[in-house]
Amino acid sequence: MENYKEYENFCINISKIAGKYVLENFEGKFEIYSKDKRNNLVTEIDLNTQKIIVQNINKTYSNHAIVGEEDKLKSIKDSEYIWVIDPIDGTTNFVNGIPNFAISIALLKDLEPIAGSIWIPWPNNEKSLIFSASKNNGSNSNGIKLNLIEKLNESLDEGAASSYSSFSSINGNKDRNIKPWNKVIKGEKRVIGSVAYEMALLAKGVIKFGLFGPASIWDFGAGLLIIKEAGGTIHNLDKDYNFISEFTSFKKLIYKSNDSLSEVIYDWSGQFLIGNKKIMNLEDSEKFV
Repeated sequence: MENYKEYENFCINISKIAGKYVLENFEGKFEIYSKDKRNNLVTEIDLNTQKIIVQNINKTYSNHAIVGEEDKLKSIKDSEYIWVIDPIDGTTNFVNGIPNFAISIALLKDLEPIAGSIWIPWPNNEKSLIFSASKNNGSNSNGIKLNLIEKLNESLDEGAASSYSSFSSINGNKDRNIKPWNKVIKGEKRVIGSVAYEMALLAKGVIKFGLFGPASIWDFGAGLLIIKEAGGTIHNLDKDYNFISEFTSFKKLIYKSNDSLSEVIYDWSGQFLIGNKKIMNLEDSEKFV
């Protein structure tokens, strides 16, 4: 069995370098740009952070492909290994001085996550937490092993926090005819503004349950692996938020046409239902609905 711990350690090291840069510029002066739609912001800090990460990957793994949220050219090198990067997930929070954002780095092998890390600001001595995982090696947060099976409660009652990264899934979307989830799902609902940040908190056990998306592959790449390796259950959902199957790889989710990988991977978005197996027992749905 191949050991992917080398890649996990590499992700941790880059996260420390990139995180230090981001913290040094938090609440500083920087250029802000609007991307393709309202409230879809990018800053020079996003761009420089991605550059730091990409340069380190190219230096160590020159044959690997890289997909970053801030890529200008939407093309992918031919490689079995693809890095997916979000230099700052939660840019709007970052711009407004809200310390709820994340740096997400993941490595996919044949579109299956095999290693990754999520860096977030945190009020500890290091001023950050780094969540990391590699396939079959479990998950860690600053060296402490994560275990959702042991840590999470069996219920969402009594003030347990639940995460909902999409307002459309909370309130119902008339175009998709989605049932208003806010009327049926228990838990104190939170929308923090960063999918990767919220997934890190779920892996830590701070958030008990989450409905995530729609979001891009760079938002999900590291978080899905970290939660899976910590013992969490991940169900991928269709565009109408119906259950499809338990998540194992992006391959069957992305390859739905004859288009090239470069054409589809940048445009792909998905949604997932994530939590503890005891909470997400679909045969006893009263535990979460």
